[in-house]
Amino acid sequence: MSAPKNSPEGDRAFGEALCAAAKAAGRPLSPEESRSLEAHYRLLLLWGRRMNLTGLRDEEAILRRHFLEPIAAADLLGDRGTLLDLGSGNGFPAIPLKVLHPGLDLVLVESSEKKSSFLWAVAQELGLKGTRVETRRIRGLRNIADLLPCRFLTLRAVRARPLLRGRAGRILEPGGRALLFVSDEEAEAIRRDPIPGLRWAGTRPLPSDPRSVVAVLEPDD
Repeated sequence: MSAPKNSPEGDRAFGEALCAAAKAAGRPLSPEESRSLEAHYRLLLLWGRRMNLTGLRDEEAILRRHFLEPIAAADLLGDRGTLLDLGSGNGFPAIPLKVLHPGLDLVLVESSEKKSSFLWAVAQELGLKGTRVETRRIRGLRNIADLLPCRFLTLRAVRARPLLRGRAGRILEPGGRALLFVSDEEAEAIRRDPIPGLRWAGTRPLPSDPRSVVAVLEPDD
């Protein structure tokens, strides 16, 4: 990936590298999926000139951390229902997951108005039907009670327990699943002290860092 950033050649180089990495991870991308993820990457760099969207500067790190992680976990979701993403920030992992599961309805919850504007721009550029952005601060389940229960729930780069504390009825629909992109230490803490309403179902390692995992939780019926 040596082509200039934010150029057609740079987009294609990134797309080719991402397709190769996704294929190696066991989830090949279609041409349409690749184009959508290239567009997300292009907007991440463009908007990142004006606001802090990612601390990563190396293209390989961006590819593996931001894009390959959701690709590696995509098979843990189904194709129907609502995916609720908390603390959406720059759109990872939820937007790539939506690209790979276009039948899902996507709700992105982000506290920053600037980042919410970015998320809207990405959703429009990629033509993500059934996607909306909710700008609100989450201090517990009471702040998202109107969005629950959902079929699928994701979060990354935020602490799970403060966001999912309190009581608001069901968090997940029957048969639903929560994917928490966390450190192995946080996953172990959640395993030992489960989040009320959710049942521990295991972890999956992520390709970006040996200390990063997806913690999988299911409804505690």
